[in-house]
Amino acid sequence: MENKSVHIFEAERIGNYLLGINVQDSEKNTYADAMQKLNIQFSKYEQALWEKMIKSKSKMACIDAALAMKEPNNNVRRKLFTMLAILEASPNYTSYFLSRNFSFFYIFKIGLVGIRAVWRAAIGIFIINSIKRKCN
Repeated sequence: MENKSVHIFEAERIGNYLLGINVQDSEKNTYADAMQKLNIQFSKYEQALWEKMIKSKSKMACIDAALAMKEPNNNVRRKLFTMLAILEASPNYTSYFLSRNFSFFYIFKIGLVGIRAVWRAAIGIFIINSIKRKCN
């Protein structure tokens, strides 16, 4: 089992990826406790993915997008979804998950975000295929 400080670091990285901010210690500790209880075991391939993802927010975004398309049940995504669930359930981050009023021009932003997501997935597919080849 990994030690708690590793999970705290993961929580910081995942929280920053998901919300673009530094999350509070209470959520980091909840994530660390969840990881110790869940004891998610990685294959060699998943461990290589995770090590690549944890290095930067942009790599995390690309690999997550690709895994969403190719391997949605990957254990790496279980870690991301655990933190997402913690953040969604926390009153500290309610404003990030509740709907707001938007202008008509927001539809253009949605379109650009969609294009970015496709681009990230394409890059991510290249990355995960490369990692998969190295691990096999």
